[in-house]
Amino acid sequence: MSVKKQSRFVALVLATHFPQALAMVVLTVSASWIYGQQGIGIIFVLVAIAAGQASIGWVNDYIDYEIDNSLNRADKPLVRNTLLQKQLKTPIIISLLVTVLSSLVAGGWIGGLAHIFAVASAQLYNIHLARTIWSWLPYAVSFGLLTVFVTQTSDSELWPSWQVVVIAICVGVIAHVFNAVPDLQIDRKSNLGGLVVSLGKMRSLVIAGALSVVIVWLVLDLWLTR
Repeated sequence: MSVKKQSRFVALVLATHFPQALAMVVLTVSASWIYGQQGIGIIFVLVAIAAGQASIGWVNDYIDYEIDNSLNRADKPLVRNTLLQKQLKTPIIISLLVTVLSSLVAGGWIGGLAHIFAVASAQLYNIHLARTIWSWLPYAVSFGLLTVFVTQTSDSELWPSWQVVVIAICVGVIAHVFNAVPDLQIDRKSNLGGLVVSLGKMRSLVIAGALSVVIVWLVLDLWLTR
């Protein structure tokens, strides 16, 4: 089936899982700016994060095409036929190359590699861990590594405190829970795994609530020890 050229760009944007990708771009760029990054440096941070998030969304939709199609997921551009699966291959390759190069420019070797491994962790989620009890782990790893990238983009001598790293890890797991809960029934009917499917909605939300308490405690600790 042919794809209308005028809709392809919009379809590619939507296939990045745009709301989540945009949130990550805004969060990371804002954090980098708060830590002191500015000028051309902030542009490289934006490019690195945007390219990384795009690659994550595109690989996810590419791998999950058969599942999404069988479920008739109307929110997926590939299912709506506004985008063909093969048309994701080139954008995926380009976005991964841009991610590597811009990450190293923005964060140096240490910060750049931290972001590259964060994206690799998310891709491991796409490829395998999304359907296992370990589905939360890539979120925890990727969010934790992002704190290193953010601080290193500002100053190679700057490192995130352990509280900031733990906060980011907790935020990552919470993000996974709230990203998975809406699809809980669909995943169960399709015999798909994942932490939320294994635990159920209530226990998953309890875990998210407990992690939120940890975040509040750590934020207060940081504020009181300033």
